Amino acid sequence: MFLTIPDTLVTQALIDTDRTEGQIYGRLLDGGDVAQVMGFSETSGSYLGCWRRIESSTAAPKHDLSYSEGEILLLIIPGPPETITAQRRTSDAWEEVECNIVRLHADYTSRLHGIFEADHLANKRVAVIGLGSGGSVVATQLARCGVGHMRLVDFDRLEVHNIARHVCGLHDIGRYKTRAMRDLLYDISPAIQVETFELNILDDLDALGAIVSDCDLVVAATDREESKVAINRACWPRGVAAVYGAAYNRAFGGDVFRAIPPDGACYDCFQAVVTEYFGPPPAATQDFSVGYEDPTRLPDLIAEPGLGIDVGMIALLMTRVALLTLLRGSNTTLPDVESNWLLFGNRAEWIFQKPLESLFIEVERQNDCPTCQYRNYVASNLDGMSVEEAATEAQEILGSLPSMPSPLHPHP
Repeated sequence: MFLTIPDTLVTQALIDTDRTEGQIYGRLLDGGDVAQVMGFSETSGSYLGCWRRIESSTAAPKHDLSYSEGEILLLIIPGPPETITAQRRTSDAWEEVECNIVRLHADYTSRLHGIFEADHLANKRVAVIGLGSGGSVVATQLARCGVGHMRLVDFDRLEVHNIARHVCGLHDIGRYKTRAMRDLLYDISPAIQVETFELNILDDLDALGAIVSDCDLVVAATDREESKVAINRACWPRGVAAVYGAAYNRAFGGDVFRAIPPDGACYDCFQAVVTEYFGPPPAATQDFSVGYEDPTRLPDLIAEPGLGIDVGMIALLMTRVALLTLLRGSNTTLPDVESNWLLFGNRAEWIFQKPLESLFIEVERQNDCPTCQYRNYVASNLDGMSVEEAATEAQEILGSLPSMPSPLHPHP
């Protein structure tokens, strides 16, 4: 048997001077091969046995026969360093148990040392909008990197056809993607905080604004252009960076675009000129977020081989750009991407000359963009007048109109 116990429980047993023993609760896995101690109360799981605090290993009981078969006796020995040993009662003897103290907060990000400072991400807040096969990958990977706060937005439920391309499993069928993903993130990250929003952002733009308002980054993982434009127009005025991803038809390739206010191009700028580079790209698939697309196309997409792998490539690149955005200004060995538009081809189609080819392009800001260059946009549609001049003239025109009270338009 292999036994694990969180270091917080070991500390709790050591500092409580009034108690030298108690019961342990948790769960048995793999037919009893693994015992996970999860707490000292019944609310922590099934009864596993007891713990005792002893001063040294020589004080361990040798012939305590008061335990039933299968019960575990966990012995906690003060340090430094603190140590634990355990035995499991068999029918006629005690069996040694291999033990491991789980130091979640100390060890979880140990493999990231030297790449970037994981603590830098602990206070970052990221919203992921669209939790299909793309958005779900982005959310889980950012959580594994140490992002401390995440907001998940999607109105769709998990169905059988989702599972072949999704990070969630068959046991999640019927659940909202947001809630299934929340539980998954809690299971893979020890300190993450997750908020869920089961809504269509196009139906509630005020809610969208509230969701993104205090975020450090928004991930737009839906291929519907209307939703991306809405996200852009919610993020840019609030100074919130956003990363937009799409997988093309049959996921033979895809692209990632990043907008960082107040500099550079926003998504409206990108949308206005993207077709000028290579002509219109093939239709985007709905694999990033089925809930934001036409469900009548699902049967065609389900039958396409390798789709989950191909979409996953685009999702991982999207995660990379998102991570680099969060790490800007911090101490990291990861170089940032130099362009705001990344294109990637899984196969040699369209503009891609060979498989697994990547292209980097800098999309320039559009001087008449309605989102990031609003004053110029207004002026270009007002024959050179400024916003203030147009507002003054509008007031003068309205002021010159006769007062005509009516039930629909009452005037003083």
